[in-house]
Amino acid sequence: ITTSHPTSNDLIYCVRAGKIDDKALMSSVSVDEMIDFFLYVKEVNAAVADMRSLETDSLIKVVTCNDLLGVKLVGGSKDFRSALSLSSKKATQLFPSLSGRTLLLNPPKLLSALIKVFSPLFPKVVMDRIRFERGPLKDTEDLLEIVNGGAGREEFIQQ
Repeated sequence: ITTSHPTSNDLIYCVRAGKIDDKALMSSVSVDEMIDFFLYVKEVNAAVADMRSLETDSLIKVVTCNDLLGVKLVGGSKDFRSALSLSSKKATQLFPSLSGRTLLLNPPKLLSALIKVFSPLFPKVVMDRIRFERGPLKDTEDLLEIVNGGAGREEFIQQ
């Protein structure tokens, strides 16, 4: 789901990674089709950001918010992970200037521990673009709750 920040007008693109049945999904599409879909979403978000930038005379960026609640670190579809990785590399080349911060929310406990240990080793430029948080969206059943007028919007924006 995509919504916007009330003060910056940046687009906020939210994904519920833990709700994706990646094995079932990848049994019905190819890696290339999945890559194309991920790039299509980026293209649509970039077009909306461009349009809003022109309308507001300010640069609108796309903030990616990936809710990792329920994500399993072991198992899942290797093809899905491959499609994510390859599309991310392509998107960085195709849409370099419109990528805003990436928010990784509610990572599994093991991943949180690894982040704490290894994040001091990450380059500053990486840490400036990625933010890890526990809490936001964890009690949100439906992402429609965070769009304009949604019951959980204020809480999500404040977090």
